[in-house]
Amino acid sequence: MRATVLFAAMSCASLPAFAQAPQPAEGWQVTVGAGSLYAPTYDGDDDYAVSILPNIQFKYGDQFFASVQDGIGYNWIQSETLTAGPIGRVKFSRNEDGDQAFAISGGGTNDLLGLGDVDTSFELGGFLRYGQGPWSAGAELRQAVSGHEGLVLDLDAGVGGVIRGFGPPVIWSAGPRATIVDESYNAAYFGVTPTQSAAAGLPVYEAGGGTNSYGVGALGIIPLDRDFKWTVVTFAGYDRLSGDAGDSPLVTLRGDADQFSAGVFISYTFD
Repeated sequence: MRATVLFAAMSCASLPAFAQAPQPAEGWQVTVGAGSLYAPTYDGDDDYAVSILPNIQFKYGDQFFASVQDGIGYNWIQSETLTAGPIGRVKFSRNEDGDQAFAISGGGTNDLLGLGDVDTSFELGGFLRYGQGPWSAGAELRQAVSGHEGLVLDLDAGVGGVIRGFGPPVIWSAGPRATIVDESYNAAYFGVTPTQSAAAGLPVYEAGGGTNSYGVGALGIIPLDRDFKWTVVTFAGYDRLSGDAGDSPLVTLRGDADQFSAGVFISYTFD
């Protein structure tokens, strides 16, 4: 299952400061839960899989955070409008046999046979986020030290608020996003070497860097109690592969540049 969809979807646009759940000034928080994700089986595929995934998050006060979707990071600089610090992320391997460990439907594909595996990538870098009222914008730059060994720049902006009605409030956020990568990243996932061409039956393709994708995402958080212990998170997104990624024969001949995703997770937080 395509792990990057989960990262993008659940961090599609940060919630405005006034709409965030109350956080303790100090001490640990652990969040556990599970949910379902509907997404392409790999970056650029036109077939989709439904997967059941665990959700585990750790936080220490308003400084340290760690989870699959948010990575491992530290809010080194904090003010009313600006947050910045180091961050590390994991991008899980892409296996040429199409194995999808968490898929409960779909997920099987022969599209990648002959292209080889892309090993799990550990990405290290930093983030910067600015927020003013309901508006926010952020940038995150990471260099992989394994796997694709490329440079990745994620950009996003958003607006959010709270919808109140007869039921529980819905905290929402939505906005555009884009990803810019270097040649190493695109070569790993979208390039086709002569050896791979002979094995996979795709034309030789040399992929360069540039804008990898652009799109839009929306996120909603529904607290099920006043203390935000139980929460439901829903998200949906659309991304368009572009540049050398969108022109790759893996996408044009076997997949689709238009990528959709949606999911819902329920979690409980312990102090």
